[in-house]
Amino acid sequence: MKSVLTTVLLMLALAAASPAVTPPANHPVAALIERLLPGQAQHFVFETIAAPSAQENVFEVAAKDGKIVLRGDDTLSQCVALNDYLTRTARVSVPLYAEVPIVQPQVLPLPEEAVHRTTRLKNRFFINYCTFGYSFPWWQWPNWERFIDWMALQGINMPLAQGGSEAVWQKVWQTYGLTDLEIRADFFTGPAHLGWHRMGNLDRWQGPLPQSYIDGQLALTKKIVGRERGFGMRPVLPAFAGHVPQALQRVRPDVKLSKIGWCAGQEWNPNFIDPKDPLFREIQGKFLREQERQLGTDHLYGTDPFNEMNPPSWEPSYLAGVSDAIYGGMAAADPAAVWVQMGWTFQGANWTQPRLEAMIKAVPLGRMIVLDYYCESMEIWRRHNSFYGAPFIWNYLGNFGGNSPLAGPVNKVHHLLAATEADSAASSLSGIGSTLEGLNNQAMHEFLFARAWQGASCDPDGWYLTEARAHAGGADPAAEDGFRIFWKEVLGDSILNGCSDVFTIMPRFVGGGRGCSAPVPVYNHPALGRAWKRMLEASPETRQHQGYQLDLADISRTALANLGSIVRDALLEAWRKGDAPAFKRLSGKFLEIGADLDTLLGTRPEYLMGYWVEQARAWGKDAAEADCYERSARTIVTTWMGRTHFLNDYADRTWNGLLKQFYLVRWKMYIDAMGAAVDASAGTGKPPVDVGAAAYQEIQDFEWHFAQTAAGKFPTRAEGDTCEVSRRLFEKYRNDFPAP
Repeated sequence: MKSVLTTVLLMLALAAASPAVTPPANHPVAALIERLLPGQAQHFVFETIAAPSAQENVFEVAAKDGKIVLRGDDTLSQCVALNDYLTRTARVSVPLYAEVPIVQPQVLPLPEEAVHRTTRLKNRFFINYCTFGYSFPWWQWPNWERFIDWMALQGINMPLAQGGSEAVWQKVWQTYGLTDLEIRADFFTGPAHLGWHRMGNLDRWQGPLPQSYIDGQLALTKKIVGRERGFGMRPVLPAFAGHVPQALQRVRPDVKLSKIGWCAGQEWNPNFIDPKDPLFREIQGKFLREQERQLGTDHLYGTDPFNEMNPPSWEPSYLAGVSDAIYGGMAAADPAAVWVQMGWTFQGANWTQPRLEAMIKAVPLGRMIVLDYYCESMEIWRRHNSFYGAPFIWNYLGNFGGNSPLAGPVNKVHHLLAATEADSAASSLSGIGSTLEGLNNQAMHEFLFARAWQGASCDPDGWYLTEARAHAGGADPAAEDGFRIFWKEVLGDSILNGCSDVFTIMPRFVGGGRGCSAPVPVYNHPALGRAWKRMLEASPETRQHQGYQLDLADISRTALANLGSIVRDALLEAWRKGDAPAFKRLSGKFLEIGADLDTLLGTRPEYLMGYWVEQARAWGKDAAEADCYERSARTIVTTWMGRTHFLNDYADRTWNGLLKQFYLVRWKMYIDAMGAAVDASAGTGKPPVDVGAAAYQEIQDFEWHFAQTAAGKFPTRAEGDTCEVSRRLFEKYRNDFPAP
């Protein structure tokens, strides 16, 4: 008996002293490591620890028995621990895009000190309905797999999931007797515009939606939500807000429908069913039950009545009735349902306190979460008494349309969040998130979600250093200085509100884009020159890292676009003076800067129009479908809808191929017309005649032809070395960036 006891005690002692057992490869975090750093999962162990309270999450990073230990209260917290290790210790950055390789160190270093962090921001939301049009419509599984991995590293647990909903709606409308064309052609839009169809803003545009896309998106979305749930995320699926096909009137003649206008145009206006109609709740139930059969559920449903539209009535009782109908139908189909409502809807002056209070309080407390959409610019929770007790999520929006100019309000976001967290009036704050319209600034979102765990003690200067070193693969004073100058002195606390750079606006010598409502951004020009110069002084080892190369490309493209703005201003002065030689010289320089910018952009996979079009065409089951998808892809980033539409250039992009074959062609047409006017005024003593309006007619014809073309060729793979092209262009233009 004694020998048995001794043996047992010895076995226990050996077990306590031995290294922790590495989990199997199917452990979600181990599988994540293998996708990002193949062959390295064996160096990690994962441990579950308790959070300090039910209102918190926790993670820890430590070294133990020669292993890297990642601890957390759940899988996502362990993913955040992994991200902290990769960023701060291993100096590895993970790109958003699957096409960009990850450079890993030859040996993974052990953490030098333990890290322990908690957060009370338990809801961490990401994605915007618009992102499904501006970034996601053509993605396949490899794109989504990398993106979901990146979200897991940031600890995002409430990703918006809207793909595949057309397949669900198709089945629902078929049960009411609607025909295939009434659904796919008269109701659904083309792929790139489905985000606005899902928000109830427009119908039919660029339809019919091909069946292959409907089926393909459903199959893809099943994989997406499956992987997200594997990490412990709770995807926010769609629900019904009253938007119905016009053809419903054919099969249900007594149904009461209302046309509600958006900015798309009367021809494309959607129909809404009266919330008091019993059919409203019936449709909600059918949709949610069919959706659960196809995609499962985590009981979170995003739906937004009257987004950017006026409801049929502003009476508080009517608005309360809408909420009651929406949530009542949800709860009948899913008693655990929680409605996720975007606060963007409530920004207008018509949303008075009595109206919004009635709408929110018609839903049981805790069963509606409000996304305060654009908090870096307007915190609606302050105007509406913390949304009358409903839990809300503080969101950074960051960009409109996925435009290319960069903003970086690191300090502002930090201080606004600190003020919100410390404000007793914000008692219903439940989380943090981002509602970006398009993917364009990975680092800013990484700061946002890192801030969720660092809280008021967050040090933005420390973040600049940590992020720069992760991008560079280690310490490099030149890369660190360049990154800090760019983010702190150039981007500063910039909020662009949908700005376009000078090359992508509708050509004009004064003002900005979109009817001059948004100015061309003006950055600190001397600081841009210093950041650019300093980045180019990085070591050869640093130049091998993709994070550094993207930083260099972003600084270089911002500098060239800013220089273009300065030259455009000089062009205006030359035109006003009727100085034909100066006009000719400056216009040549302006177009040359644009062509050089196109070359620089061509070195990065993130900035290829050809890749956007290639992805779109890949969804086609035949040539005709591929052409259809290409037109959709071209339209959304150029005219947005029809010729001369209000939203023209809303989603403009400074992309290789698009810049050369579209934006610079527009500018040359405009410059040629205005230059001819300068020549005609020579010797007359009269100022040149402004012929811009006449030039626009020709430009608009060109735009629409470009958007409807499906035969153009764009480079589909990055060409050239970013570092060498950037260096050559800096030497070419360095005298245009004087020292401060």
